[in-house]
Amino acid sequence: MDWQTFQNNCCSLDLETNENGDIFAIGAVFKDKTFQRKAPFNIQKILAELDDFAGDATYLLGHNILEHDIPVCRAISSQLNFLNKPVVDTLLLSPLAFPENPYHRLVKDYKLVRDSLNDPLADAQLTLLLFKDQWDALQQQQTEGCLLDFYQYAFSDNLKFSGVQQALSAMGANAVAPSAAFNLFERLTQEKICTTAFPQMANCFDSTVALAYCLAWLRVAGGNSVLPPWVRLRFEEVAPSLTRLRDIPCTHPACGYCTQMHDPLIWLERYFGFNHFRQEPPAPDGSSLQENIVKAAMCGKPLFAILPTGGGKSLCFQLPALVRYQRRGVLTIVVSPLQALMKDQVDNLRNKTGAPNAAALSGMLTAPERGEVLQGIQNGDIALLYVSPEQLRNLSFQKAIEYREIGCWVFDEAHCLSKWGHDFRPDYLYAARFIKEFALRQKAVLPPVQCFTATAKQDVKDE
Repeated sequence: MDWQTFQNNCCSLDLETNENGDIFAIGAVFKDKTFQRKAPFNIQKILAELDDFAGDATYLLGHNILEHDIPVCRAISSQLNFLNKPVVDTLLLSPLAFPENPYHRLVKDYKLVRDSLNDPLADAQLTLLLFKDQWDALQQQQTEGCLLDFYQYAFSDNLKFSGVQQALSAMGANAVAPSAAFNLFERLTQEKICTTAFPQMANCFDSTVALAYCLAWLRVAGGNSVLPPWVRLRFEEVAPSLTRLRDIPCTHPACGYCTQMHDPLIWLERYFGFNHFRQEPPAPDGSSLQENIVKAAMCGKPLFAILPTGGGKSLCFQLPALVRYQRRGVLTIVVSPLQALMKDQVDNLRNKTGAPNAAALSGMLTAPERGEVLQGIQNGDIALLYVSPEQLRNLSFQKAIEYREIGCWVFDEAHCLSKWGHDFRPDYLYAARFIKEFALRQKAVLPPVQCFTATAKQDVKDE
């Protein structure tokens, strides 16, 4: 079926509600007709008129309509006929259609990018434009390996998603059995995931929709694409599943992904140009202490590492941060006490690796420079972010990192937690509380905390 034919069967709907959930404006488009009402009105009468307007439509179309518009209308009147129509929600399709950048030009996180405020008719028309772009993008993907077949299977386990499933069928998706779908997933993710992990967890998903978002992200893994926050919150299986598929190494010698992605020497040469780690200072068993720290950090272990000045301490957290970014697109945040130190490390890192994905937030930045860094964080362009402890209380910083999964919290010059946290820099004492509360806010597993310093007396180690 072509898009125009399918679109002619869709009534595109948008509601505007206040903080109490009361509807104060409605807009809808069906074929060449429009429906627009603004308060004050009798909501029961207006919804009855909307029901008549959408009567001949086969589908309801909307952006975040399943979580917002439909429940609002059902709470007012469950007898409305349009509530029983299959729903095509463009929010659900966006990460599938545009995985390399989940924020399509018409979408910011889960909201439409509007030209005007409180104009539901314009939003209903905007949703049609977005759906057309999604249709074109998804049809193109079908020619790249039967992706739509898997997506259609993934949305088949819940009647709530029947409209999305039917839209995918109209785009060219073919029905597949569960065994064929899982084989398709493995083929499409070859060399992108641990070969032993997926067979062990394939049947453990509560919702196969989560697998659709895993597959969409895996197609572009290793770039600057990040999971939209709404995906992580609504489909809580997605992020931990990707972690199991990409972040936990297996010991199977035939696993090409783990052999490549979990070998610190490969990444050491790629990013820093060295073919071995420093031999001094040695670990107790005589091996490289620097290499042992990097391996532990790459495995996501919490750690406290002491390396003397000149021992390559910065590399011990920079290299794992860059690898985490390649594996999962996550952000590593380094809390550092000195602005000059942060700038020096960012400049050195960029010069060594040639990668622009390290940045610092400090008082040395102008307002436009700060805005550029904050935007880079949200867009997924930054792998390693240096901040002072005071930034943890900054609302613009908090808002920016909410768009990202946090892979690790690093404390450079970690003795400052003890020596400065009690008087000179009290925000060091707030850091632990912030890390815990932020993870709870994101409904995320608490990320590892890794501490590095060149000097620490026994009382600092103990604390």
